[in-house]
Amino acid sequence: AGPGTIIAINADGCINVGFWGSMVALAAKAKGVEGVIIDGGCRDTWEIQYIKFPVFCRSRGRTEVVGRLEIKPENINIPISIGGVTVNPGDIIIGDDDGVVVVPRRVAPQVLERAERQMALDRASQKPYLDMFGLSLP
Repeated sequence: AGPGTIIAINADGCINVGFWGSMVALAAKAKGVEGVIIDGGCRDTWEIQYIKFPVFCRSRGRTEVVGRLEIKPENINIPISIGGVTVNPGDIIIGDDDGVVVVPRRVAPQVLERAERQMALDRASQKPYLDMFGLSLP
């Protein structure tokens, strides 16, 4: 994985093991990776938040993988399932505090157009209230 990519990991929903930790997050960030989604556990979450590396996972905990987790070349850039959703290489992955959405690349322009239109409507509706409280949103 390199600059601008998102790593998606199918850990079969295993929540008892922290498959992703701060060391691998640091290495990924150094390579320009934008974030990770994992259908499984993560550990060292304070450290990962501190380095501002986005991680979306099924669970948090301190248990690490016993032994080494090996990812074989044939298991990279293949379709996987996370939370019942198929993630294909090249899909657009967007996440925030409310969750993660996977957008197939072929419909990404239409999804972006609709999202921008909806955001403009939302901000216009919110503006009188935000002004009342002296607030603004990005």
